Amino acid sequence: MTSLPNFLGLADTDFAVIERYRSILEAEASTLARSFYDYLLAYPITAAVFWDFTPERLDSLIQKQVDHACGLLHSRLTGTWRDYMRAVGVLHHRLGIQPSWVAGAYVLYWRHWQEILQAQVPVSDRVALEDALFRLLIGDLMIQLEGYAEAARETDAERLNLFQILLGVLTDKGNSSPRAEDLLYGICDALPRKSRSVLFSGYALRTGNEGSLHWECRAGEWPSAGMEAPFGPGDPCWEALQGREPVVQSVDDPTAPAWVRSLSGRAEEVGCFPFETDDLQGIGIVAVRKRLYFQRVGSIYFNAFASLGELVLRLRNESLRDPLTHLPNRILFQDRLNLAREQSKSREKLLGVGILDLDEFKQINDRLGHGAGDQLLKTIVQRIQTTLRGGDTLARLGGDEFGLLLPGLSSIEDLEALVPRVLNAIRAPLDLGREIVHPTASLGLTLYPLDDADAETLLQHADLALYTAKAEGRDGFQLHNVELETAFLAEREQKRLLETALECHWLTLVYQPIVSSTDGMTGVEALLRVQHPDRGLLSPCAFFSALDHPRLARKVGCFVLDAALAQAEAWKAQRYSWRIAVNISTSHLLDPGFLTDLREALETHPTVSPEQLEIEITESAPLRDLLAAKTTLDACRELQVRVALDDFGTGHASLSYIQHLPADAIKIDQSFVRDMLDDPRDLAIVTGIVTTARMLGFEIVAEGVETEDQIRLLVQMGCGHLQGYRIAKPQPPEAIRQWATNYRPEHLKHASYALDILPAVLQVHELRVAQFMRALRHDAPIPEVFLEENAEIYCNMGIWLRGDGAHRFGKSPHFSRLLRRHRRIHELAREAYNLLEEGNRAGAILRGEQMEQENQELLLELVNLF
Repeated sequence: MTSLPNFLGLADTDFAVIERYRSILEAEASTLARSFYDYLLAYPITAAVFWDFTPERLDSLIQKQVDHACGLLHSRLTGTWRDYMRAVGVLHHRLGIQPSWVAGAYVLYWRHWQEILQAQVPVSDRVALEDALFRLLIGDLMIQLEGYAEAARETDAERLNLFQILLGVLTDKGNSSPRAEDLLYGICDALPRKSRSVLFSGYALRTGNEGSLHWECRAGEWPSAGMEAPFGPGDPCWEALQGREPVVQSVDDPTAPAWVRSLSGRAEEVGCFPFETDDLQGIGIVAVRKRLYFQRVGSIYFNAFASLGELVLRLRNESLRDPLTHLPNRILFQDRLNLAREQSKSREKLLGVGILDLDEFKQINDRLGHGAGDQLLKTIVQRIQTTLRGGDTLARLGGDEFGLLLPGLSSIEDLEALVPRVLNAIRAPLDLGREIVHPTASLGLTLYPLDDADAETLLQHADLALYTAKAEGRDGFQLHNVELETAFLAEREQKRLLETALECHWLTLVYQPIVSSTDGMTGVEALLRVQHPDRGLLSPCAFFSALDHPRLARKVGCFVLDAALAQAEAWKAQRYSWRIAVNISTSHLLDPGFLTDLREALETHPTVSPEQLEIEITESAPLRDLLAAKTTLDACRELQVRVALDDFGTGHASLSYIQHLPADAIKIDQSFVRDMLDDPRDLAIVTGIVTTARMLGFEIVAEGVETEDQIRLLVQMGCGHLQGYRIAKPQPPEAIRQWATNYRPEHLKHASYALDILPAVLQVHELRVAQFMRALRHDAPIPEVFLEENAEIYCNMGIWLRGDGAHRFGKSPHFSRLLRRHRRIHELAREAYNLLEEGNRAGAILRGEQMEQENQELLLELVNLF
């Protein structure tokens, strides 16, 4: 007997007397449940919890109370029952139900059962049954309060964590004279970093009656779209600002705006905390991962948004804005520069620091007057602001001189794409009444932390670059620092080479074979080259940096798609259906026209099956825009085009991408393969990638294979495909057919698997089956994993069967029977669930037992395969 019944003095004789009269007690369970809710609805404080419940929902709760009463009488307070009641206690805490209400429910139980005892139980058994039921109720209450206390401790810990976050920001000794804006930034930045409950936080400002918000700070995992749209009635931000009161909205609320609903699966609710002063309004936003979080923790901890926000707005109005343009002045610009430097280093991104000066402004001002000069300045500001991203800063430093902060840059290409837009916007003609002027500007820039200087020195460097830009003819921009300029000039030369190659049709493809670790050649990777008339065949190092240029990426990508599919068509005419992998640049993948280009290429070469084409992407695409990349890759999969994650393991976010991005294959970067025999860290990384990919059903390709020892080790790990100079160098298409004919994988014939992932898969599979059966037998919730659409495809066993299992045993005549049996297990699980929903528990358990038998047969057949 378990320790809790022993502690309560409940013996087998007690449970026997309960069992003897259980049917009498259960017969009255419905009456008990209804009197219980009548009692709750009779008191205002408890009735408030149910004020918006529909009759159907109340009936559902009453039935759950009936189920609890019957389940308790049958439970014997087993471990399964204790787990269930602890979960009930946690739920009650999260719903705001007080412990006194819980205790009151058990008093009602006791009174109800005493009436039954007096009326229907013989005197000889009445005392014994009364004593056993009392102890049973006390035990059940103890278990539920244990869960309640656990949730309360978790809430108290979160409150303490929030207090420490706020206290840490407010007392940061690293900031000798903190401004309110710095503190507000610090709180927004710290919340998602230091609290696991917070998905993202930030704050925005709104001037006057404008319908949109300008985001001043965003931290954490923000939605990729929707937050820039004008806000209106129904949006929690708008409602909070209009009502001047905090608003909390659930992501499951059907009336919530799209950006709130898009958080489903990542967050449970969003809190909006308004603040204002004079003509400025602000809003602090916090998205949390737990339902009823703000109710449990209390919104008092988030009122720092309102208090500090009002200070920020007052400071802005008093001294930090230019009165003519309403831009940040030099003081505020300096503050933002200091903060941007710190964020740039912690986030490992580049920060562009620029000084922009209008060309010939003094002459226009002198010629047309100060009124025209002011009009010119305000118009130029409006034009520049339309080109900037959320989070960029434009400030007026004085006269016709402006400061620019461009955070979050990943490369010089990002800067090269942004700056021309700014200068182009300025160049549009402007009618100043007496004269139409054609304004231009010069811009000097430096990039931090490549230019690893303090804020003052960064501005000096940007100023020096500005003078260089003016000296070179104005109406342009210049980068400070010899190294940066050297890199910029080199990239510009590569861009010119690629432009010329496109115009002169110098681009060509070579192909490197990819072989199976257990068979022959399965496909090729198409690699881009430039056939220069004077310099010969140029490798990618001569033009690599230009491949992702916004004006060239799509043209290059279209060439690669068309040329690769044309070659696949030629090979297919010769009865070779090899898969062709092509590299797609980030800019092309994220281009709105990419899917059109892909469809047109496939339609142009109709004899090539879409499954023969595989597009390889690096992690720079999802880093730039994860949602857009996922949407495009999902569409590729719908077209039956395969997706591979290239250079896997080199980026800091690689593992997260295999959770979020649709992919068929993973290509291990050659930098890990090359040194894995000598570097334990590389070996650990390769082993981890191979094992993870196999368990998730991904095809694995090791790039850069150069030695026999590397091949043997990779095959023993279970790496399914190999590519590298030891297999074959890149070759022209006419050489591939002969190579494939002559290829003999002699070095693979003695290889065997040394790493087996099946035991882990089997253990999870058996635990899932056992969990399902417990749910059927003990009236616990059915795990959602069994109810998901196509569960047999995405469960651990299904992934193994389609991936690693098919690779190892797919040729066995018994393997198809395994697939059918696994599918039958899931069919029986669904049938059992449907019977349970219909109220036929006995039938559901029978189906579950059939599922268990089918599972045993599956396990036996798996053993026979080895």
